[in-house]
Amino acid sequence: MPIFVLEFFGTIHQVMGAVDTADLAFFFGPHLLGERAVSERAALSLHFAPRAGAGRRDREVRVLDGEGRLLRRWAFHGIGGIPPMLPPFAVMNQRYALVQAAVLAKGDSVVALIGGVGSPRNSVALALGGRGWRMVSGRYLVVDRVTGRTLPYQLPLELRGAALESARAAGLTDGPSDDLRPVCSPLTGSSVQVRPERLLATAAVDEALAPAALVRLCTGGAYGCRLEDWDFAPSVWPSEAAADLAAAPRMRLLMPESGGAEEAADLLDERLTAPAAKGAPPCPAVPPTPRERPAGSATRGSTPPGRRTSTRASSVGSSDPRAAAAIT
Repeated sequence: MPIFVLEFFGTIHQVMGAVDTADLAFFFGPHLLGERAVSERAALSLHFAPRAGAGRRDREVRVLDGEGRLLRRWAFHGIGGIPPMLPPFAVMNQRYALVQAAVLAKGDSVVALIGGVGSPRNSVALALGGRGWRMVSGRYLVVDRVTGRTLPYQLPLELRGAALESARAAGLTDGPSDDLRPVCSPLTGSSVQVRPERLLATAAVDEALAPAALVRLCTGGAYGCRLEDWDFAPSVWPSEAAADLAAAPRMRLLMPESGGAEEAADLLDERLTAPAAKGAPPCPAVPPTPRERPAGSATRGSTPPGRRTSTRASSVGSSDPRAAAAIT
């Protein structure tokens, strides 16, 4: 039985048992280093195995430390979740803080775009990619709580709804299929998961980047986009790690109900990469109007983080095929 070797944040993990090579390669891309024939000492080992007394399809995951001691076991229901299964953040001594976000970097600037499933988060991310930004993580902001650095975590992105149609029209779903997969969910409908390397430049998995500016995406009745300083409390795992992000710059990106990703990317690129003028006062925070709400929210009023999100998609127009596909 092959043993798969993965590296996350400088830590070696072994994965063995009832797991498919293609799944590991698709979900974790450059984090997968290869295979080995025999088990060697690793910081953490994950064993995927049938559950005792359960049906053939029921599996469980066991996590062992470098000495072979069992740290945790749980039923396997898929790779996703908060925190994700790989790496097993829950047994890593709360070394890392996680926020659901798309994270990109350009030079010394790092931004975390925070929005729900129905938000234009990934649309803006791809538009930033057309302006020289690299994808650091498409789903989670990962922060080393010891160093404060932002760490790359390269999982697939999702295209859905109108965004999926735009991607198909731009040809992003054509060609080899080993780096994209169709998904059908009874909750969110049809989507396609795509490796980020297919869409834009990516950060190497061994990089350690600067702390990120946190940008909450909101939608409202406005026809244009507006970027302003805005104090908000992001949902952080573990909850006590929220204090580690207290010094992070916070902004709100207000966008129209549809479209606007290119304009939003221009605002972010200008704000986050331009040298700050000495003595310039920060942009004052303005209370939201009743029609403004976190992007992806199902309610019409201003909604606190963590509320249920909708699945409405945004559209984007661009001459760059990789930036033209609106992704949510």
